[in-house]
Amino acid sequence: MEQSKTIKIALLIIGVLLLLNGFGNIMDDARILTYDIASILSGIGFVIVSRKQ
Repeated sequence: MEQSKTIKIALLIIGVLLLLNGFGNIMDDARILTYDIASILSGIGFVIVSRKQ
């Protein structure tokens, strides 16, 4: 049970970092590039997976 909680927390942290990376890149150069969109969507996916039971 403890390992499952640790994995969920790790996935949530990875998702948040990917979201910050995507939005940070967009704010940095004011352009929306393919890797920015991929980072944001990957972050959303990680957050969703970490919230599933």
